[in-house]
Amino acid sequence: MKKNVFLLSLILSFMSITHADDHVELAAMEGLQCNFADGKDMDDVMKVIGEWNAYGDKNFGAPYNAWIFTPVYRANSDYDFDFMFLGFANSFKELGRVQDDFQRGAARIEAKWLAATECNGQGMNLNVEVRSPKSLWEEGGVGYASISSCSFKEGKGMSDLQENSKVWNAYLDEIGFEGGIWRWWPETGSPNSLTHDYWMVASFDSVEQYGEGRDGRFAAMMANTRPEEIHDCDTPRLYKSTNIRLDQAES
Repeated sequence: MKKNVFLLSLILSFMSITHADDHVELAAMEGLQCNFADGKDMDDVMKVIGEWNAYGDKNFGAPYNAWIFTPVYRANSDYDFDFMFLGFANSFKELGRVQDDFQRGAARIEAKWLAATECNGQGMNLNVEVRSPKSLWEEGGVGYASISSCSFKEGKGMSDLQENSKVWNAYLDEIGFEGGIWRWWPETGSPNSLTHDYWMVASFDSVEQYGEGRDGRFAAMMANTRPEEIHDCDTPRLYKSTNIRLDQAES
């Protein structure tokens, strides 16, 4: 019950921000952490994804975008999987519609997926975009994303998000950061063992751009010019993100 009440207050808080001048967009996300089945590799996975995409073109009743994340900098002792599949829809209703459409007629594709992968469950997340990337998404495009697990600092909470995001966006504009920033809030199917509040995600066009950002972070810390942090985050992981489906709603 506490989790349901928290999620409801979370959505209502973000709805109030969405109608203000600050940029905040809500969407639904689902994710799988997967290993390759014995004798299989990414080529086998991509063959199944090709069939899934063709099925989706004909059968998905809502826009659905998806990426494959593969590790670049990561400790396997903490996160031991070969890749992540991340899918995005405009709402949980539309995410559910895509799932229904898949379940209705893609049993053969699902069997091929299960033969090529070993995935550790499937979970929903509330995807909150607090900063849009400057680069437009491209079908089949490749980028990079850092992910950290974050929790509010003592005395900080939902009521601090709007003002803090505004301050950070102004700071990121000033230093010329062109990537996007998202918060992923755990929802249906997420492990009950989670100890953090959300994941903080940032996008980059290249590993060099990510490295430049880390250089800037340390320089700003030394100069004490970084804005206040309202959360504590663990060490980030960096992933290569490859778009495997781009089916955005027409504006």
